[in-house]
Amino acid sequence: MSDINAILYEALIQNREDQVLVPQVATMAGMAARTVYEYCADPRRTPDIRAIRAAFAVTQSPTIKILLEPPGWRLVPVSDLATPQTDSLSREIEDVVIHTGNLLQHLREGLQSKETATVVKTARLIGRLETEVMEVRRLFEDTIRQGGEWEMSSL
Repeated sequence: MSDINAILYEALIQNREDQVLVPQVATMAGMAARTVYEYCADPRRTPDIRAIRAAFAVTQSPTIKILLEPPGWRLVPVSDLATPQTDSLSREIEDVVIHTGNLLQHLREGLQSKETATVVKTARLIGRLETEVMEVRRLFEDTIRQGGEWEMSSL
């Protein structure tokens, strides 16, 4: 058994609390409980980082913490992290517009490709981009409804 598998096995199963701990870890990691059991017992499976993080969050095991906190590093709760503040939201948006222009150029080139696979891949990317643009519009509209100020005409 690999070291990581053994550590998870010890923290989640060996103490006989696996019927409580494993489902909690699985839910937190967004995976099936069976997958967590496999990570604990099957040395051929490399545990997903989400499972390791969830196992630590559930158990607070110092052994699992060592996996997540290499020497010289320290785990910090998300609540302790500072949110980066930009001095100008318009500058941030201008950066996005510049990158979007470059993306648009690449998408046009992809659609003009002679290779069917490239055209299909490009069309899929355009579909994903449309979904993200709709999400951005929704966020702007929500901001306006809540009293924020945005110019929707530029979108």
